[in-house]
Amino acid sequence: MRALVAAVVVVVAGCAGSSPPSPARVVGPPIDKDVAEEDARGTLAEIYAAIQRGKPDNLFSVVDEAVRVFGPRRADALASRTDALVALGAVVEAGESSKLRSGALSVVPARRGRSAWAVDVVNVEGKPLAVTAILSSEDEFFRVTVAALAWTPPARELRPGLDEIAVVPPGATSPGRIAPGAEGAVERFRSGLLDPARWGDDLARDDEAVYVGPSAGELARGKKQLARLWEKRVAAETRAAVSGEIDAGITADGQLAWVTAPVTRVEKDRPPLPLRVFAVFERDGDEWTLAALHEALAIDAPGAGGPFVKIVPPPPAPPEPAPAADDDDEANEAKAKKTKKKAKTKATKAKAKKKSKKKRKRKRNKKRRLSDDD
Repeated sequence: MRALVAAVVVVVAGCAGSSPPSPARVVGPPIDKDVAEEDARGTLAEIYAAIQRGKPDNLFSVVDEAVRVFGPRRADALASRTDALVALGAVVEAGESSKLRSGALSVVPARRGRSAWAVDVVNVEGKPLAVTAILSSEDEFFRVTVAALAWTPPARELRPGLDEIAVVPPGATSPGRIAPGAEGAVERFRSGLLDPARWGDDLARDDEAVYVGPSAGELARGKKQLARLWEKRVAAETRAAVSGEIDAGITADGQLAWVTAPVTRVEKDRPPLPLRVFAVFERDGDEWTLAALHEALAIDAPGAGGPFVKIVPPPPAPPEPAPAADDDDEANEAKAKKTKKKAKTKATKAKAKKKSKKKRKRKRNKKRRLSDDD
């Protein structure tokens, strides 16, 4: 199990010392969506196979030089090859293998097929690990450019961590940096922290959208599931505040952006929950639309979550009272009622008059028939 953490988090993060790629570089002609999805899946399959064989060194060929990785522990945000190799040597033996099974893989290419995002819940020796990644292709190969990984424990195991204030955001030590071109996605990210309905509107309009939560089994896909989930979140007054640095980047083709930050999430009648939120945005004209959301946590030493639970979002604003009716409004309302009543009275009179006219006509016809008989 430790081999997976080291292989995917540490080895991949070993390339993280470079600066983020510039947005919208020339990355070659468009790729058919089906071909792009197949190629991106092939890259992930190669990563999984290398881990299963205990050959993490093979991962360097499918990882971008400027990759960013936010791993499943608080300190898993490495920024140099040297640090990664030291950490790798401490936990992995050459040739060590891991039992790994992909269980919920989604791969969605962006427009033009030169980038893609992927979400998976991988079973590693009986434990679920949620993975969200962005891949980019500037030539004929897809490479991982950013990834977020986190164990998803059963909900019952979170209570002790919350009681001991031991829940922390994964990768909480990462320094923040926002790549040029990702500012719009960051703005959309911030807007959804205090107003979850904004994220829900984005996710619930796309059948390929995905949400992965911090506990085992918290996985929602497509419009219907996500709409139901966000109705519950809005009703629970779910909101969050940033409790660390925001990181953000953009793919070379400029079609995908990612934004991530440690946050503290609160909702009605529940204790504050420190998380790392990792969001994938797709370009929609001049706007960014949320396509995938991954909320993750880690369990650390008792008290480690103290600095995060001190930073909580403000309470929701009370509903605005209905505007008080002024004299003009009251006068207009009274006039409208009077007009309505007058119209009703007029209609009633007209109906009665018509009925009386029919009655008189029937009497005349009756007299006429009697006269004819005589």
